[in-house]
Amino acid sequence: MEQVINSQVIKELFSKSGDVLVRPIKINQNDITFHIFCVDGMIDSQLVDRALLRSLREDPYIAQYKTEKAVMDYLQNGGAYHVFTKEESDYQLLLKYVMSGMVAFIFDGEKKAIIYDIRMFEKRSISEPTEENVIKGAKDAFVEVMRINTVLIRRRIRSEYLVIESLSVGKVSKTDLSLCYVSNIVNMDTVSKIREKIKAIDIDNISTPAFIEEFLVENPKSLFPQIMATQRPDRISANLSDGRIALVVDGLPFVYLLPCQLVMLMQSPEDYANHYFVGSALRAIRYISMIVTLFLPAFYIAATTYQNQMLPVQLALSTQAAKQNVPFSSSTEVLGLLISFEILIEAGLRLPKTVGTAMSILGGIIVGQAAVTANIVSPLVVVIVSLAGIAGFIMPNQDLSSGIRVIRFVFAFLASAGGFLGLTVGLIILITHLCSMDNYGVAYLSPFVDIDESNHKDTIFRYPIRYFRKRTEKLAPENHTKQK
Repeated sequence: MEQVINSQVIKELFSKSGDVLVRPIKINQNDITFHIFCVDGMIDSQLVDRALLRSLREDPYIAQYKTEKAVMDYLQNGGAYHVFTKEESDYQLLLKYVMSGMVAFIFDGEKKAIIYDIRMFEKRSISEPTEENVIKGAKDAFVEVMRINTVLIRRRIRSEYLVIESLSVGKVSKTDLSLCYVSNIVNMDTVSKIREKIKAIDIDNISTPAFIEEFLVENPKSLFPQIMATQRPDRISANLSDGRIALVVDGLPFVYLLPCQLVMLMQSPEDYANHYFVGSALRAIRYISMIVTLFLPAFYIAATTYQNQMLPVQLALSTQAAKQNVPFSSSTEVLGLLISFEILIEAGLRLPKTVGTAMSILGGIIVGQAAVTANIVSPLVVVIVSLAGIAGFIMPNQDLSSGIRVIRFVFAFLASAGGFLGLTVGLIILITHLCSMDNYGVAYLSPFVDIDESNHKDTIFRYPIRYFRKRTEKLAPENHTKQK
């Protein structure tokens, strides 16, 4: 049976909740009584008193309306001094609106309520991004309040074609989401597919980012991130104008971008703030660093354990001399140090900043030097693992960095088991996996696998802006031209 709006039912429902207010308000000029329904701490109480309650008591015209319907029509047509007004007859929507911080005037006779959006709750101020800092660029970042985040996007894209759809996920949490796209650019089939995936999420609570990400990824078994999360509004606006889709989730201080490709994860806003030659050099360093962090430990294991003849003579001799007093094999040394490196990272994240910094110095320098002096590991292994670890942190995207760190262990195990043969098998599997991934109709390795040469000017090397003339056809099937 469908529940109707009634103040007594709502009062009984929240009888044990001290922060929920349900109390009668009588209009003095006539005998009409309505109930105000709101959550203390989530509304601007001064604005409620000034714009709503006080205006009703002092309004000289409201006395001529003798029925609840007439009063409701008068309030919606300007009787209350507030522009965001809506009539609601759905019981569940009424609860959702009020639990989101709105104020409701319940009229029991009409079984309806008038909703006023007068939300005001504590929120973090807009500050600089903590993970995507740039020298030349905007200094604002997304916060935990969804409506502030959509405003930051709307400020940068003032087009009438920018659409911000409102959705809700979570049977208990009823978390608000906003699906953002530019309607005259984006592929609407992709929008429909993402919208249906969101509506199909059947879960009680959206408490962490994974509760959204795992339902939206096309290849859930892959370690490579297929949804890009960013703190920067300028990055979101740039990708929206390219035909991608943004997902704003209330309570998360970042915004998702879909579809996501590997090239996006290797780019940084700093690339476009600097000269194109500088940006290209920085990108090339990132790709080199990705290769180093993936393959250097495995290469060392394979070369020193199975194929010593591949090393230069002097390097092979110095490596053997350094390992002379070490009781462990190369694979054991490398894998042990890689695990120790991950332990240090995890410990640094869990400790307070000041203690974490001191602990990292203690663990990385003093303990490492002591291990070398005690002949537990060789000096070259410490250099190899440290270089691989530092190269992994150059990745602009932390999700990509985490996935690469896991794959680095896989390559190290394969090299331990089969030398360069095992490393080659792992490389073939990795390339096959990346080439087979499709993210909402767009290849994950796009534009490396695209025939259209216009898409190749913003990959490993960044061409000057004047060459960015076309959008990717699969992202923007109808509107390809970015500039003439």
